[in-house]
Amino acid sequence: MNKTFMETNMYKFLLMTVFCTMVFSNSLFAQSVVSGVVTDDAGAALAGVSVQIRGTIEGTKTDESGRYSIAGVDEGAVIVFSLLGYVPYEATVGAERQIDVMMIAEATELEEAVVVAYGTQKKESVVAAIATMDATGLRQTPASNIGIALAGRLPGLTVLQRSGVPGGEMMEFYIRGRSTINGQQPLILVDGVPRDFTALDPREVATISVLKDASATAVYGVRGANGVILITTRRGHSGKPVIDVTAEQSWQAPTRLPEMVNAYDYARLYNQVEIQNGRNAVYDDAALEHYRLGDFQELYPTRDYMNEFMKDAFPMNRMNVNVSGGNDRMKYFTTVGYLLQQGIFETEKFDEYDYDPTSKANRVNFRSNFDIEINPSLSMLLNVSGYMQKKNDPVVVPNNSGYLNDVAAYSVVMGSLLQTPSNYHNDLSPEGEVLSTALKGGNINNVPYGMLNRSGFRNTMTNQVTATLGAEQQLEFITPGLSAKALVSYDATSINQQVRQRTFQLYEAKQDPENPDAVVYEPTGTNTNSSLADMQIQSQWNLMNIDASLNYARTFGVHDVTGLLLFNRYQRVVNIQLPYNYVGFVGRATYGYKHKYFAELNFGYNGSEQFAPGNKMGFFPSFSAGWLASEEDFVRDALPWLSYAKLRASYGQVGNDNMNGARFAFLTLWNGSYESQIGNSELAWEKANKSNIGLELRLFENFTFEADVFYEKRDNILISATGLVPTGMFGTGGVFNSGIIPRINAGEIENKGFELVGGYQKSFNADTRLDIRVNGAFNRNKVLFLSEVLLPEEYAYRLRNTGYRLGQQWGYRTAGFFNSEEDIFNWYDQSGVGAVPKAGDLKYVDMNGDGVITEQDQAPIGDPEMPEWTFGAAVSFQFKGFDFSMMWQGVANRSYFLAGQAIWETYNFNEWHKEAWSQERYDAGLPITYPRLAPGSNASKLPSDFWYRDGTYIRLKNAEVGYTLPEQVSDKIGAASIRIYTNGLNLLTFDRYPVKYQDPEQNNELLYPVFKAYNIGLNVTF
Repeated sequence: MNKTFMETNMYKFLLMTVFCTMVFSNSLFAQSVVSGVVTDDAGAALAGVSVQIRGTIEGTKTDESGRYSIAGVDEGAVIVFSLLGYVPYEATVGAERQIDVMMIAEATELEEAVVVAYGTQKKESVVAAIATMDATGLRQTPASNIGIALAGRLPGLTVLQRSGVPGGEMMEFYIRGRSTINGQQPLILVDGVPRDFTALDPREVATISVLKDASATAVYGVRGANGVILITTRRGHSGKPVIDVTAEQSWQAPTRLPEMVNAYDYARLYNQVEIQNGRNAVYDDAALEHYRLGDFQELYPTRDYMNEFMKDAFPMNRMNVNVSGGNDRMKYFTTVGYLLQQGIFETEKFDEYDYDPTSKANRVNFRSNFDIEINPSLSMLLNVSGYMQKKNDPVVVPNNSGYLNDVAAYSVVMGSLLQTPSNYHNDLSPEGEVLSTALKGGNINNVPYGMLNRSGFRNTMTNQVTATLGAEQQLEFITPGLSAKALVSYDATSINQQVRQRTFQLYEAKQDPENPDAVVYEPTGTNTNSSLADMQIQSQWNLMNIDASLNYARTFGVHDVTGLLLFNRYQRVVNIQLPYNYVGFVGRATYGYKHKYFAELNFGYNGSEQFAPGNKMGFFPSFSAGWLASEEDFVRDALPWLSYAKLRASYGQVGNDNMNGARFAFLTLWNGSYESQIGNSELAWEKANKSNIGLELRLFENFTFEADVFYEKRDNILISATGLVPTGMFGTGGVFNSGIIPRINAGEIENKGFELVGGYQKSFNADTRLDIRVNGAFNRNKVLFLSEVLLPEEYAYRLRNTGYRLGQQWGYRTAGFFNSEEDIFNWYDQSGVGAVPKAGDLKYVDMNGDGVITEQDQAPIGDPEMPEWTFGAAVSFQFKGFDFSMMWQGVANRSYFLAGQAIWETYNFNEWHKEAWSQERYDAGLPITYPRLAPGSNASKLPSDFWYRDGTYIRLKNAEVGYTLPEQVSDKIGAASIRIYTNGLNLLTFDRYPVKYQDPEQNNELLYPVFKAYNIGLNVTF
């Protein structure tokens, strides 16, 4: 009985234990489960939302009703809710186990609008290679030309600033490098109309898009092969007016200048040259001592022309006021900007004629953009904009119309500063007359002071007004989704130049024959002091552009369909020349299925007056497709960390009719009784066959990655037929030399490469955000055919173009210097090129093995001047009211020919020449980095790998630090925000040039210097 009692009690105990365990476990399980419903901001359930416990692999997804349930959640854990197209949401688990979430649609993802040709598309449906940026980067760069700010920001876009003339900077833009020997500049459109954008104020720009593949540019037909840059300007919004005021003050300075030697070193090096050539020294010890001490300036001047005539810093002022606002019926944006930029050269007012030759530019920009809803089905837009620029410059070379432009005029000034040795002459005599010296030879009139201050001035007024009127009518009464749109644009630009010019008498300082310690001034040269002569030059051009289109956009369940049919007519009239005309039709059809699969067909059928009747029009089609893989359930399940993934591909054909400014090459022209041009009536445009594959990813919500691989084969390139037409007795003879042989469509060039973009964006909290974006692009072209004649067998390389890159440099490969006569005797005979070599000259390598150095030994050296690699890296950081940003930009696989007056000792000596080869330096074992100084010899100055140097560079393009004042401060003046900031341009530059005598973006030492800038600014928003 006792045993039964014990067994019974034991059984009850076990049952109670199991029961308590089950109750306790269920209680724990109930406490560890979190559930709820996820909806959008309209209350609709969201299916497929990723629900993840941060720091673990535990997670689930919402069902069709938006419900979720996730177990094993401890109190204090953080649950992350994420869905492509919505802002991620984080919830901290507390005692409450029911967590309902409302997610906000994220405009920067699938719904984001991307500017494309003739319209916009949602980001999810874009299957073309398009790079975009907003205008923030433009406003961080203190430059008068917004093109300068684009360098390094957009993958595939190469930007080179060649000069920094105020109001007339030389800019070159290339999209995916070069693919032709003809015009390569991209088509540039502002609000859909071909216009120059460099004069725009940064604060009137909204976005910039670069269209790169055939899918994006086929609709532009004969103008799309070189790529397209689209600029959109800002527009109004519904709401109370917003007033934005910005004021900036900049100080600019040249990034680099040549370093010419002082008067003493010039005299010493000049003596060295004379002695090396077996002649007596020109400057005796007394003269050298005067130059060293600088104690007799009238007869022994000691100058530093480059620095004396260049300002250490010159100012730029900018102001902008814009107002935007509107309501449901009308929205507006209007802006006025002012820019004053002074030049780098030191000038002074010439009191005798009361004129100011200062180099400077004043510019006023204005814009008003209106969007008006006439009724629910009809809307209109009106854009009116333009600028007025007054530019002042010295004449430099009077009575010569060839120098009434910035490039030619300032090249003469730069040449004079480089050519004039530091001991040649002062600026003015005691009586105020301009000084020069007969030592300048035929350039006696090219004296810096006289050209900048006594030759007169030219005042250039540029006025441009642009107007665009558009209307869009919904045609729902015909079929839903159909609309018609018309856009008419008219631009008028006029340039009026007033030239007031004069010549000036020159005098030369000489030693008084009767008193060695006195100086007399004698007239020299042929010019006299003339009065100011007046000349007026006028030019103008007008542009008319008409777009008329039918648009269709409709959704049928899971099917999205759009279509476009457009007629375009463009005409530009320059002075009294025959108009430039383009006319054509454009078509586009897109299809999307379940927001996952996309296809697009584009075509352009257009042409121009460049070609003969029958060849004027062409058809340019493209096809592209895309797959939004991240919308697939199996991708979401397998790769929950992949929030966005799209694969796209395109193929098509685009044209190029840019023949480097030449027109009507199909015509045969006569000059009296002989032909001046033999026409080719079969001429047509270049054809660019382009293919592109792209990948876009967003990883772990914060990381982005994009990659594009492209290939282009351009054929039908317009080339000279010199390699196909015989010359000589039975050939064209003198016709060949006169260059009138007809051009033909026969060239072929291929271009291929890739582009990579990576980014990281993270908002740590409401006050802290970090953005990092890096990009790199590589392209390499190859000439397939350019009508090239095969050189004789004796040549080491029998072709100069075919099989090589465009712009491939050719020259001699070197093997150091000759260091003795024995060295010269034991080397190959190279007296047939350049000059008979001497000790200190460069050795040239015998490439063809015939024992003699001739042009047959030339070989490919270095890289083309156009870079193959371009890259950029931008970082921005915000913390509370502080913000910081910087951007690095650079290029690689590029060579530059170090030559000309800044490098060679043709007229003057620079600091590099101090390390030139001489017997004394060689015997002493001192560093030798430059050949023997030989101003009259070409023995070492032939194109060679000594002069072609690596043009790779990287530079801190801009950096900015700003602070937004607290609201309580801005409230005191009724402002919404007040921000003060400082930024800079071209702050640091690193390159591999042996001497830093010019900016690495420049390709000529005589161009106006490129500048760096330091800027402070104030922005107030009301």
